[in-house]
Amino acid sequence: MTAAHWADEDLLCELGAALREEEQVEVGFIRAARMAFAWRNVDAELETLGLDAGRDLASPGRVRGTGPGSPRLLSFHGERVSVEVEVDESGMVGQLTPPGPGEVTVITAGGPQVTVATDEVGGFTLPPTSGAIRLGCTCPAGHFITEWTTL
Repeated sequence: MTAAHWADEDLLCELGAALREEEQVEVGFIRAARMAFAWRNVDAELETLGLDAGRDLASPGRVRGTGPGSPRLLSFHGERVSVEVEVDESGMVGQLTPPGPGEVTVITAGGPQVTVATDEVGGFTLPPTSGAIRLGCTCPAGHFITEWTTL
């Protein structure tokens, strides 16, 4: 049936069915859509993960200091800026390079969660978080965003 032949009652019935379908969207699809929406910052420089020390993927004892309970060290590098972060159960402590004032935001699939100011040497502290995250940073050298990392 073409749109020109639809009666008002038919259109209202189809609209009602479409609205009811929205309630049936799986949580995974919503999460994926939110993560895709994060690409709205595509003009920001993307920082790539250069180091992930302390991740529990290595067998215990293979790499010194990488056992359970050890801090995880992450280092992201871009063309003009880098950020290094130490993650443990108490949160994240990081440093922007080149040093200077700025802001760092933790971004999850649900969007921005926490924003903190960096000190004059680019240092920052963030509360504990888990799951897939990325860091959005604004500093004198520009705006950048890290790739997704699972904590």
